[in-house]
Amino acid sequence: MPADLREVPCPSLSSVIGHRGAAARAPENTLAGLRRARELGCAWVEFDVRLTGDGALVLCHDGRLERTSTGHGRVSAQTLAAIRRCDAGGWFAPEFAGEIVPSLDEALELASKL
Repeated sequence: MPADLREVPCPSLSSVIGHRGAAARAPENTLAGLRRARELGCAWVEFDVRLTGDGALVLCHDGRLERTSTGHGRVSAQTLAAIRRCDAGGWFAPEFAGEIVPSLDEALELASKL
C-alpha cells in the first residue's frame, strides 16, 4: 500500500477510511490520529465512542482505559476530567506522549477544520 493514500490507483473509484484515525501511524482514537489520517489522504475516518460516568462522549475503543492510555478502569466509571489526565499517546511512540483522550466534540471540531 502506498504511504500516501492519494496515490491509490483509480482514486475516483475509491475512498479510503481511516480506522480509528490512522491507527497504524498514530495512536488510535486521538486528535493526532485524525490529523495523520488527513495527511495521508483519507476521505473519511471512523472512531469509537464511549460514554463516561458523568455523561461525556469520548473517543475510546475498549471499555477499559489500560490498553491505549495511562488510565485504569472502565471508561463508564470515570469522569471526563479524570480521563483527560490520561496520556493516550506515549504507549504508541514517544513523540505522541501527552496526547489526550479527546471528547467527541473535540474530534468533530478538528475534523471540520481539516
